Amino acid sequence: MAPTAGDSTGGTPAGFFPFPPPANMPLALPPPGVTANFDHPASNTWHVNVTAAICIPLIVVFSSLRLYAQWYLYRFRTKADYTFMLAAVWTVIYIGLLIALLDKDLFGRHIWDLKLDDLTNAPFLLVLILEAIYGPFIWIIKVSLFLLYRQVFAPIPYLQYLVWGGITVTGLFYWSTVVAAVALCAPRGSETYIMAFATARCGKTKQLAVATGVFNVLSDLYLLVIPVPATLALHLPRRKKVGLLVLFATGILAFNASALGLHFRIQVNEHLDDTWKVMPLYLAIIIEMTCGIAVLCMPAMAAIFRQCQSTVTAYLSRNKEDTNDNNEQGTFYQMTKLRNAVTPSNSRNLESHSNNKHGHTATSSGDSAIQLRTITSDSATLTEQPGRASGSPTV
Repeated sequence: MAPTAGDSTGGTPAGFFPFPPPANMPLALPPPGVTANFDHPASNTWHVNVTAAICIPLIVVFSSLRLYAQWYLYRFRTKADYTFMLAAVWTVIYIGLLIALLDKDLFGRHIWDLKLDDLTNAPFLLVLILEAIYGPFIWIIKVSLFLLYRQVFAPIPYLQYLVWGGITVTGLFYWSTVVAAVALCAPRGSETYIMAFATARCGKTKQLAVATGVFNVLSDLYLLVIPVPATLALHLPRRKKVGLLVLFATGILAFNASALGLHFRIQVNEHLDDTWKVMPLYLAIIIEMTCGIAVLCMPAMAAIFRQCQSTVTAYLSRNKEDTNDNNEQGTFYQMTKLRNAVTPSNSRNLESHSNNKHGHTATSSGDSAIQLRTITSDSATLTEQPGRASGSPTV
């Protein structure tokens, strides 16, 4: 999106005054009731800075987890891995260039809060670079997703044609935006970048940006739809099919980000306060690219989740077995301690204590057994003696 310098009513651009304008002249007239503030202007760059500060670590974490899953868990590499690494690096570079652009104190302010003296060539050069590289950067993210589909649905022939057709069509469109951006906004002859961006031809990049937003939405919808019939056609259990559909459904994040970007592109196209209105668009671009990287990492995240789940389950099972063993050992120890405590000497002491307390004689289990054997033998002797009545006493 190439911001252009002109007044708020669509008048003469600042680069085409027939005489040198004053340096403190605003780039555009403020709306009625609004006063230009050159000393302490309002700024909305903090939204983009905060979003970038959140998204860059997320990209690094997601990318690291994907590489860990592919190279250490699965232990194999595919073409999609290399295009993914390229996409992740390019995304971080793009966000870094956006932050560098915001540091120029040009964008993020209302256009009527900017003076002609505030304009330099450096920020417009960065804008041209960002416009030129956006197409290839977003294309490499989509190529990585197409190659992931090709890898997952290799047994389905028609999907291979859909994948290569999508790569070709998206490649032709996004690389053509590079040519268009350079042709429309690059300086010609003795023009500076400021003068080039003030021309009517560079203003056409607004329509190009809207067309890019529409194509982003359509291509993301295409990426969201094509794996559905292919997943249903796979000979997999219903549970695994549902899992695959849920993974691919995360592409809704990228689709929503693209739709948000299209909304902000239309807003910039309808308003002349470009330097202010372009900030939400930059924010949406960062979210769009980050969502694309996140979607590419979802299969790897699922694999890591399964590994962690199995590790935790095994750990809990091992702890449960150790607890049962400890309980069994504890019970055996208590039984052994109780058995050792009940010794013959202790039994006699208990008997003596009982006799002293209650005043009657108690015999131990051993003595009782001996008496029982004695009575039995005596009874047998009486029975064997002739001439005596059974049970009569012996003198």
